[in-house]
Parts: sequence; C-alpha cells; structure tokens
Amino acid sequence: MRIMKNKHFNIVLLGVGANGSHFLRSLLQDMANYKSKGLSVRLVIADGDQVEAKNIANQLFDQDDVGEYKVQALAERYGQHYGIDILAYREYVTDIETLEKLFDDNEGQRILIGCLDNNRTRQLLHEFFETQDDLIYIDAGVEGVIMKEEIKKMPECTHMTQDQINQMIMGSGFSGQVVTGIKYRGEEVLAPLCTVYPNVLSDQESVFPTQTCAETLNNPQRLETNKMAAQMLNIVMNNLFHTGDVYQHEIQFHARYGTSVANMISMKQEKYFKEISK
Repeated sequence: MRIMKNKHFNIVLLGVGANGSHFLRSLLQDMANYKSKGLSVRLVIADGDQVEAKNIANQLFDQDDVGEYKVQALAERYGQHYGIDILAYREYVTDIETLEKLFDDNEGQRILIGCLDNNRTRQLLHEFFETQDDLIYIDAGVEGVIMKEEIKKMPECTHMTQDQINQMIMGSGFSGQVVTGIKYRGEEVLAPLCTVYPNVLSDQESVFPTQTCAETLNNPQRLETNKMAAQMLNIVMNNLFHTGDVYQHEIQFHARYGTSVANMISMKQEKYFKEISK
C-alpha cells in the first residue's frame, strides 16, 4: 500500500526505554542512509524517565547516563553520531493537546510511534488517532516475564510444582507484536492497536507514569525480545523510507524461537485505500 508520495516525515516517538532505545538507534541510522536520497525528517522523542542503573542491562545507556533524562542522553549520543537533529521532550505525555504540540503543525506525513509498557498511554494514543485526519500510528509491545506473584493468583496453577513454575517463568517474556494503524483523509484505512487488541482499551488498572499504583506489578522484559521488537518496528519504518509503502498490518514475533508472522494488508484494504485516495 503506497502511503507516501514524498520524502518528508513528521515523527513523534513516545518511549525510549527497552524497546525505544534500540529502535531509535536503528531509526537514526536509516535516516542517515536515506538522507542522501532526499529524505527529510522532523523527529521528536518524548519520555519523562531518567536513567537508572537497572536500565543498563537491557537499554542503550551506560553508567555515565545514570540520573540523566533518557531522551537527552540518546539525543546527544546518537544524534551526534549520525548527524541528525533530534528534539527531546523530557516529560510524560498525558493529554492530546501535548501530542498535538509535539507535531507542531509541521508539514509532512505524521507518524506516531509508541514504544511503551503502559496501557493508559496507549489508550491516549488511540484517542489521538481517532481525532486525526491523516496519521500513521505504529505501536510496538512485548510480553513481560511472568512474576511468581501472578502465578500464585492463577487457580489453574495452584497444584503446580516449583519446577513447573520455574519452567513457566523461563518460557515467558519472549513474544510481542507491532501494529500499524492508518488514518487517511478522515478515513480509517488500517485499524490501530486498541482495535486489534481491545483488552488494551478496556484496561482500567493501568495509569500514566506520573500516577502511582502500589498494586501494579512491574513485569521485567527480556533484552532479546526488546531488540526483536525494535527490529520489527524498523522493518515498517524502512519500507516507508524506501518506497513509502506499508505492507504489514501486524507483525507477531517470538524472540526465543526466532519466528515472526506478518498479517499482510489484504487486497480489499489495498483497493479501499486506492479508492479513497483518488
């Protein structure tokens, strides 16, 4: 599906942690490579997190970054390395008005990218998607590692041995998905994440990072899953940079088995887009 007829993009990336930091480095490398071919990108990265020592294990930060805002550390390191100007927003996004300001009415194809572990923020991105006439919204999400506290609350797991519980934990945290939603001239061409996975939209327990919820478990994520999520997301973006095309509505992947399954855009969707874009 040919979305772009020019090479100018207006990109806002939310979340530069486990998935986002790996994706950002690849994104900037692609931008540098396509720059000589006429690619023009305005890029904003937004995240209110500051680097903690624990982040070094699976995110692209080092000891010198601890205490610094993630967006600032990445913008300085990789922006300078690849010769790309990056706008860094050092706060959490919790309302539609802020999202609109981040795009700043710039010309070019709007692309909203979510690399989040927070369903409340995903719900906000869904709300923003519904308000837009022209937007590509791409979300990359991963399964967290199952915690012992969760297993204990599962009725079907009450009779499991400790070895079975350990095996269940060891086998979790490897799957994820990338979903691309598209609005064009006010029409929904591809359904966004929350339509594909309505459980995200119905999650009433998730809160913004600015809010606290003592009962919320913070499921750890696996490095290999984060890197694979970034790679799948990079595939979607590279196609846009290369030819302006979107091929996959959703990519499901599993980092342990090294597998991925793409739900390709159907002929019906392709035909529909061509009709509304005349």
